[in-house]
Amino acid sequence: MGLSRLYLLLSTGALLLLMGVPQASAQLRWPNTWQLEAGLSSHVAGYSGDIGHKGRYGLLSDTQWHLVQMGGGISVRAQQKGKRLGWNLDVRRIRIQGADSVSNNIVAFVRNLHFRNDMTELAATADYPLLRLGGGAGQWTLSHSLRAHAGIALLHHAPKARVDRDNPCYDKLIEMGYTTPGEWHDLRSVRTEGTPYDTWILTAPFGLSWTLTADNGSGRPWHLTLSGLFRWTWTDRLDDIHAQYANPWDMTPLGLALTSQSNLADQPPCPGAPSISTFQYQQGLQEARQPQRGNMDTRDCYWTIGLKISRSLFSGPVETFHKKRFRGPRVENKR
Repeated sequence: MGLSRLYLLLSTGALLLLMGVPQASAQLRWPNTWQLEAGLSSHVAGYSGDIGHKGRYGLLSDTQWHLVQMGGGISVRAQQKGKRLGWNLDVRRIRIQGADSVSNNIVAFVRNLHFRNDMTELAATADYPLLRLGGGAGQWTLSHSLRAHAGIALLHHAPKARVDRDNPCYDKLIEMGYTTPGEWHDLRSVRTEGTPYDTWILTAPFGLSWTLTADNGSGRPWHLTLSGLFRWTWTDRLDDIHAQYANPWDMTPLGLALTSQSNLADQPPCPGAPSISTFQYQQGLQEARQPQRGNMDTRDCYWTIGLKISRSLFSGPVETFHKKRFRGPRVENKR
């Protein structure tokens, strides 16, 4: 709840900066050798991990595209005049999710796990232009830029899941007060695999963006950016699925219900379906030989495709492009 309130406060602040009155921005103090812009963004997000539509582990092959989720963010970008490198600070709310029940892989389908993860990302990235073009349309001066992005991000994540309606423990858990119909539970706190893990992790975002910059002579241009960013992580816990099934005697009844949701009611009617006994802890079997719940040799990743609108906060001097293909006035704080 605290992170949601902080995100709302930051979003409100960015909106005020974006739409601030000229008198107020004129009183702001900022080094005249730097350009500064602020904006708001929206995106769709997906993930690649242990829950996959094809049951394979690859860059995007595991993404369940029909389960991508919407999110939003705020952004600040700074660039020193005369330099190509830009610096970005972004705060994003990202939701990823996946479900074995919509997989076409028979083993994953019988496993019947799912998750939802509402994440907050604080990202610091640098961008560098690969291609820049310019032109004009009426009173507007336009420019386009293709940029490469790379950086580092701090991510807060908290995977959750619900008790499946066909779970053998469902009615008993409701009777005991452990859950209610449709309730999402924090998976980290119930330790579905018997081990704790961090909620704050580092990720490495990288990708490309295309920006259209438009100025009508005010010296404070607008920027419309379409971006695609992929995040490499050092965790396999975004979906709370990593290694082997853990000893149920070390869990609460709720943890036991969430760690193994394979059941007869959800088993597909085909002769090749594996037994549900292979999707739970085996009493009397050595720990090293317990059934695998996830693939510990891989790491979870996630991506966003987003659209951002921002505006330069300070006006700059106007000059003319020195190349013939750039016609009309040029504002220094355009990208």
